[in-house]
Amino acid sequence: MEKKRISKEEFLEVLKSNPIIAAVREEERLSQALQSKSKVLFLLKTNVLTLPNVVQEIKSHGKLVFIHLDLLEGLAQDKYALRYLGDVVGIDGVITTRANLIQQAKAEDLIAIQRFFVLDSSALATGVKIMQSAEPDMVEILPGIIFIHLGEELRTQIPYPLIAGGLIRTPEEARDILKAGATAVSTTSVTLWNM
Repeated sequence: MEKKRISKEEFLEVLKSNPIIAAVREEERLSQALQSKSKVLFLLKTNVLTLPNVVQEIKSHGKLVFIHLDLLEGLAQDKYALRYLGDVVGIDGVITTRANLIQQAKAEDLIAIQRFFVLDSSALATGVKIMQSAEPDMVEILPGIIFIHLGEELRTQIPYPLIAGGLIRTPEEARDILKAGATAVSTTSVTLWNM
């Protein structure tokens, strides 16, 4: 049974009012994420056996759920897996470093977030070329803390809404990143989920 998908525009509206994304690496932290102010959850590590129940629980709390495809255990990474994740499991979107999965996710009407590690200026240039072919809905920049210093350059070179993730430790850093132009901040820090 196909579930109604959220559009990119609707997703951006959610992030506009709640720009802190709860990134959940351990299932023990899920209950804290569900009780947080965050309206969007990134499941960074999960498996196909527990995923349907976890997604159902997240949805029952009125939150959006995104799966990090590269870290999902027990499911092939192809169009049928993406269709299953969207239609049967009910996820809202995916996060991945792989351009081919971005295109396949978009073909299944899932929000596609390309995760991108900015290691140096050469990696940035290469990543921009890859993004141009994949055309993600959004890009997650890691480590997100660099957004404080490179926000303008990143926004100039990457023509997609940007999420900053990684090594963001304090509410002040998160606020500075948002002021520098990031659309949202994804974080595993429970203390930041209620900003």
